[in-house]
Amino acid sequence: MRLYILIVLIACFFARDSMAQDLEPRLLSATPTGGNFAIVSGGYSVGNILLDQSMPVEDLHANLINFAAAYARSFKLFKRLIKFDVILPYSLANFEGIVSNIDSSTSRNGFGDPLLRVSMVIIGAAPMSISEFYQNEQKKFKLGASIRFRPPLGQYDPTKLVNLGANRWTLKLGLAGSYTIQKKLILEGHLNSWFFTENDEFFDGQTIKQKCQLNAQIHVSYIFKPGVWIAISTGRDAMGETVLNGIEQGNLQQNSRFGVAFAYRLNQHNALKFAFTNGITTRYGANFTSMALVYQYIWFDKN
Repeated sequence: MRLYILIVLIACFFARDSMAQDLEPRLLSATPTGGNFAIVSGGYSVGNILLDQSMPVEDLHANLINFAAAYARSFKLFKRLIKFDVILPYSLANFEGIVSNIDSSTSRNGFGDPLLRVSMVIIGAAPMSISEFYQNEQKKFKLGASIRFRPPLGQYDPTKLVNLGANRWTLKLGLAGSYTIQKKLILEGHLNSWFFTENDEFFDGQTIKQKCQLNAQIHVSYIFKPGVWIAISTGRDAMGETVLNGIEQGNLQQNSRFGVAFAYRLNQHNALKFAFTNGITTRYGANFTSMALVYQYIWFDKN
C-alpha cells in the first residue's frame, strides 16, 4: 500500500509536463529572416511538492542542475515569419522523500526528452531581410501561434520509479498576442494546451496517462534599447489530471508561478539572459524555485 501511494504521488509530479510552467516573455519579438541562434544554458532548481496531509509521504524534495543546448532559426514561409527551435536538456538530479517516517532518496543523471517547436507570427510582423528590418517600424499588435513536440527520447527505465524522460509523446498548441502600450512597454499574453499519449510502461508494469492541461501566461516587458530588456511574468496551470491504471487521481493542476527575466546584448553576435521563477500557490504539481543563465550566439545568412 505504501508503495502504491508513493507511485501515485510521484506520478502526479512526473506525469505533469515539466515545460508547462516555463515562462517565456518576448515570444513574439520580431526578427529578420535568415537568423540563426545557437544557445547554451545552465540552471539550478530546488523545491518540493505540497501533498495531501493524510498521505504517508510528507514531501518530495528535489535538487536539479540543468543544462541545455538549443538551436533556433527564423525564415519566411507562406508569406509569414516562421521560427523553428530545438532544445536538448541534460540534468543532474537528486530526489528525497519521506514514506511513513522512512527517508528515501535517489539520483538521476542524463538527457531528458528533447523539444521541437515551430511558431508563426500571423499578424504584426512581416518576414523581412535584415536590411529591410531596420528600416520598418514595428507594429503595435502581434498575434502568433505555435506547435511544439516532445518525443520520448530521454533517459527512461520502466524498472525505476523516477526517470528524466516521460516515455510518452507530448503535443503543445499555443496562441500568443502582444500589444505595445508605449514605445518601450509591451504587454503579452499566452494560452497553451498540452496533450499527452499514454505511458504503458510505467513503473512495475503499470500504465499512466494525463488529461489535457491548460496554461496561461501574462508578461510585461520594458525595452531599454534593442537587445536589452527586462520582463515580469506570471503563469497558471489548470486541468491536467492523471489517470493511473484507469483510476483518476483527482489531482487537477492548480499552481501558479511568477518570474523575472533580464536580457543584455553584449555585441552584434553575443547576448546573455538571466531568468528567475518561483511558485506563488500550489495545490498539485511542481513548486520550484529556479534560476538560469543563458548565452546566445547570433548570426545571419550571408546572402
